[in-house]
Amino acid sequence: MDSLDDCSLYAELLVNIRQISLAASLPSPSDISTQVALSADGRTVRLSHRGQVCQLTLPAKVALGGTLLPVQDQQKGATGLSWRLPLDASSIPSLAHQPDSPPWSAMDLRPNSEVACRQCNTVVVPGDAVKVWKDLPSENWAEMMEFWHCHKPDHGKDSGKADEKTLSTRGYGASSAITAQKGVGFVDLTTLLFAESDCRNIMFSLSSYEHGLADRPSLAEEASMVSPPRNLNVFCSSCQTQLGFFHFRTAAVTLLKWQISCQSVSSAAPGIAECFAATLIATISRSGSSKSLITPMSGTAQEADDNASKQSAIHVWVLNNTIVYSSSRVPECTPAVKLLFKRIPREKAERMLEAITCDAQEISLPADALNEVLRHLEDSNSLLPPAERVFRGWKVGLLTRYKPDSPDLHK
Repeated sequence: MDSLDDCSLYAELLVNIRQISLAASLPSPSDISTQVALSADGRTVRLSHRGQVCQLTLPAKVALGGTLLPVQDQQKGATGLSWRLPLDASSIPSLAHQPDSPPWSAMDLRPNSEVACRQCNTVVVPGDAVKVWKDLPSENWAEMMEFWHCHKPDHGKDSGKADEKTLSTRGYGASSAITAQKGVGFVDLTTLLFAESDCRNIMFSLSSYEHGLADRPSLAEEASMVSPPRNLNVFCSSCQTQLGFFHFRTAAVTLLKWQISCQSVSSAAPGIAECFAATLIATISRSGSSKSLITPMSGTAQEADDNASKQSAIHVWVLNNTIVYSSSRVPECTPAVKLLFKRIPREKAERMLEAITCDAQEISLPADALNEVLRHLEDSNSLLPPAERVFRGWKVGLLTRYKPDSPDLHK
């Protein structure tokens, strides 16, 4: 990343108003040497200032190719310059209809693909173990099915509200859960679920790797004695990296997507930022709330080792989940969620969640993943123009969205 004493450019695609917001940050006040020019094809911006030169590729083609952008009178002598550039009409249709793709859906993953620890490449699910990949339904699938069954028009002898026992026998009561199946890899937004018998080279533990065992059933009784009953942490037996969890309710080894590698039709494996962005978008779609409280997951090994993480949470407020930005400090255009964020004490987050007036949704992450999200947001904050980094006590951040193939962003 460039030094703060260097010039920088930042651009943001605003599809809804068919414009690109462009900002230039200067280490010293603008003067006669300061020039910002668009390339003839309308895709590149070049900034010159007192002998320094930087450039960036715009997120989309603009209609002012070959133009020298004017410095307004009120901006002369300033260290921050900004413009609004109209999009080229030919690029609007493709940009307006780019679907959001969840990271590693079942359609993305190749049949008979092995799953390995991303840190050391140790295989944890052999390639011949999983015969088929299946996407899991949304988190509130059971609740929706129960509501439909309770309230659907029914004039037969079974009319009336079905009780929970009846619904559970049909497979979609509120207490129902999809359980692991041998030979099937279930795909969630942030995890892959497998039957324990399909997994290899993993350790189970109630806390850290050092207290783990390869024989999971021997830990079941100990886990049931913990109040409340706790799921197990799952580690790579080779490098001791925590890969995920074992959930007793689903009898599934649940592996975090950002901790593993798998053969897919997309070009890159998702990181924690992409998985978390997908979770935020799904939460907004489900609840209608743009605010979330990100809390450390209870019972993880990292929580026990990192007291600072245990005592903190992240409050986020999504502003726009469909932007594409580019910066002279990063190599390519990046789809992102633009949001406000601030770190708060965990106790405060718990009080907010318990309040009747709380308008935020809770999202739990392992403590190390929560810290990684925070680092990602802090780094993205430094890409923004200085005047746009803070808003009323909140920091502004850019959370990278997952895009398996986005040719329109790189043409």
